[in-house]
Amino acid sequence: MNPYYRSQWEKDEVAGPTFHTQLAELRAIRENPTGLSPDEQRQLIPTLADIVQNSTNTVLRAEATLTLAEFPASETIPTLQLAINDEDADVRIAACRAWGRRGGPEALDILTQTVSSDSDLDVRLAATTQLAKFRDQQSIEALAIALNDKDPALQHRAVQSLKSVSGQDYGDNVPAWRDFVEGRSPALPEPPTIAERIRSLNWF
Repeated sequence: MNPYYRSQWEKDEVAGPTFHTQLAELRAIRENPTGLSPDEQRQLIPTLADIVQNSTNTVLRAEATLTLAEFPASETIPTLQLAINDEDADVRIAACRAWGRRGGPEALDILTQTVSSDSDLDVRLAATTQLAKFRDQQSIEALAIALNDKDPALQHRAVQSLKSVSGQDYGDNVPAWRDFVEGRSPALPEPPTIAERIRSLNWF
């Protein structure tokens, strides 16, 4: 690092932790949550909640949200509920990942609602990705919302998640997947012949 900026950073630390220090600390906690006892985690939750609620820095709000996801305590839930409605899409994306990490019926409900109602495509893509972790009928119904969206990227992400949730594989055939989520039984695609597999190889 340029010595001038290193010097300025050190001066800033005298007044309080810099953004870089806060971010590094949050990431260190998230990467090794078992380094804290359950009591230590609970003591830290109000600090993380304060960052999510009051920080003007989007990166710190998102990182604090992801860190909270590593703590199993129920005290994290109100802040994760707040994060999924944050004004910034990046924080809502982090909240989708956090709820996917947390799991459970409430997480499934929130991710389902996000897929159907969030105004940002990237957030809906994130929620659709996380739904792959929930292998039940409600997750299939939620993924059907994404599958029927007009955006090809969201359709593709729904197909990938449906493969994980259902154990079925209709390839990238969106109409076949639509039949599946509507309760019909589309025919599985025929496996490629030996000649087709050979032709698909890149010989050069």
